[in-house]
Amino acid sequence: MTIMGRDENEKLDLSQYFYAPMQAVDVKEIGADIPHGGMDQRKAHVLAREIFPKMGWTKPVAVHHHVLMGIAEPVKLETKDKLEQVIASKMSKSKPWTAIFIHDTDKQINEKLCKAWCPEKQVDMNPVLDIAKHVVFHENKTFKIERPAKFGGAVEFESLQELEKTYAHGSLHPQDLKNAVAEEISKIIAPIRRYFETNKQAKEHLETLKQAQVTR
Repeated sequence: MTIMGRDENEKLDLSQYFYAPMQAVDVKEIGADIPHGGMDQRKAHVLAREIFPKMGWTKPVAVHHHVLMGIAEPVKLETKDKLEQVIASKMSKSKPWTAIFIHDTDKQINEKLCKAWCPEKQVDMNPVLDIAKHVVFHENKTFKIERPAKFGGAVEFESLQELEKTYAHGSLHPQDLKNAVAEEISKIIAPIRRYFETNKQAKEHLETLKQAQVTR
């Protein structure tokens, strides 16, 4: 079973064969009747749905979503399957510099996006444009990018296609795109971040998770 951006023709270590069953049994251990995850977890969840009833366990209902690319340079694979490349390059909490967390501060988001991989004029496999597509335009009908007058001034896009065309033409600088995406992401997650700041129980739980991640 291929998972985690692994090509089915590649030689796998024994630990990689263990990975899918461990991901499946994790659903049972955490008591999730409705496991939620990226499309990269679909095979593990299908495995759980097929096997759990045979073991007398509750058959889970899985919910999947698009896997956001990490903001570091994409992993290069021999496969031509774009989805496999995206999965292999996904945001990961084990690589915090590749991910934007819902509890990140405005400063952290700006710093991460400033260092994000975003080649000039490149639309394909561009993680900053991926965020614009699946997060910014998901929450907003338009996307406004503020720029100094000497660089063309503010510009507003009404569709992803319009944004990609302008970027591919070179009429939009990568740094201007990064700054605007960082600002929009900060606005979108602001209510979530505020919840963790004002809810004592949620704040304590978050700090426990952060500490566990540091010591792991």
